[in-house]
Amino acid sequence: MLALAISYLCGMLQSPLAQTLGALNLRERQELRHWVLSPAFNRRPEVVQLYDWLCERLDQPGPETGSAKAVAREHLSADESGLRHTMSFLFRVVKQYLAWREWSADPLATRLSLCRALRKKGLAGVFDKEFKQIPTPDAAAPQHAGLHLQRYQMHFEQWEAQHRTGQTDITQLSAANEAFGLFVALKALRHGCAALDQPGLLPPEQVAWLPESLAAVEAGRYAGAAAVQAYFRCFKLMQTGEEYHFQPLKALLAGQGDLLPPDELRDVYLVAINFCIKKLNTGARRYIREALDLYRSGLERQVIQDNGVLAKATYQNILLLAIAVEEWDWARDFLEQYRGALPSGERHNAYHFNLALYYFRKKDYPAAQDILRRVEFRDVFHNLDARRMLVRIYFDTGAVQALDSLLHSFKIYLQRHRNIGYHRELNSNFVRAVQQLLRLEPGDATAREKLRQRVSAEGYVAEREWLLQQLEK
Repeated sequence: MLALAISYLCGMLQSPLAQTLGALNLRERQELRHWVLSPAFNRRPEVVQLYDWLCERLDQPGPETGSAKAVAREHLSADESGLRHTMSFLFRVVKQYLAWREWSADPLATRLSLCRALRKKGLAGVFDKEFKQIPTPDAAAPQHAGLHLQRYQMHFEQWEAQHRTGQTDITQLSAANEAFGLFVALKALRHGCAALDQPGLLPPEQVAWLPESLAAVEAGRYAGAAAVQAYFRCFKLMQTGEEYHFQPLKALLAGQGDLLPPDELRDVYLVAINFCIKKLNTGARRYIREALDLYRSGLERQVIQDNGVLAKATYQNILLLAIAVEEWDWARDFLEQYRGALPSGERHNAYHFNLALYYFRKKDYPAAQDILRRVEFRDVFHNLDARRMLVRIYFDTGAVQALDSLLHSFKIYLQRHRNIGYHRELNSNFVRAVQQLLRLEPGDATAREKLRQRVSAEGYVAEREWLLQQLEK
């Protein structure tokens, strides 16, 4: 029986309880211990002992069973059911602490809860005194739905208190109604954007209160609510893809510094940026500048980054946009300034790849070639792009022998990497086209035209535009 209890206790280190405790910092664990010791939450000494043992083992992990044996024998029931019950009780105390910590971190929520309790007890005088101390939500604060929900709760709580004492103040009920409408509109429009972002999961027309919210905005009801207008434009832009909704959204992002909380503002920026990318894919090159300006603004507000981390794909996209409008100095500064924001495990390769790409696009071939030769890119797609850059450098500089050797090694690399989807065909056709280009006889216009037609008609071929340019020379 004791051996089974010890075994169960050691396995407890993988439980949700242990995982939760492991996520707490030292200060939180010390504060939580006061909860475990307080008779208001726990009167069982074995629960305290289990808490101390778990914290000790989480701080000093190892296959030690001596302390587990002591806990099981001296403070706990020496059977699995007793241990499970103690563990369950401790987990309940831990969850109460976490809920309290989250609740107490919001001064408005704590004040509202106190006022609600006072009202229910009929303590009108005390209620009025405490209600006056509730901080008024800052109108300049980011306009998230939770802010309007809190405003609604405040106004409705005061209306409830006045109503029960025979007072009638229509302004409180009217303000509560306005705040509730803003809360519903923001939530419905945001959920509508989420439905469009994940098609097939939930049709937008089935999103609760979305049709009503759209109709209200179109009727001018929320003309002065910038956050509602931003989500409305996002939804319409995603739904229709019309330029008509892009410019107002861009103006909202430019004019409202605290339009939304950072995580929501990031989503709005991405909607606008994705619209620009789609337009670019149709050949509308003026959206290069639009996309770059949005990225710049988002970087300055630190919302393009995710918890301070800039995705390597985003890092490269921003560089390419800056190069496309020939902002060479800004592009070079950007690479250095945000190098440290790249994911730590990918930072070295991502930075050097994009630095090589920068020099390559600037036609500083010696600098690009130096990086491409020195750095081995672990990411297979970076490796493929690096090889294509070298192919173009060797071709443009007339390094035929080096080019021939590189094309041979490129083919071998593609043969070894078969699980890269269409990228294998894309690059294989590129290698084949370059080899055929090298074999063309000078002045053989017929052969050159046949190759041009094959490259044009090929479904998948990397660097198609560059290949066609060489065939037109």
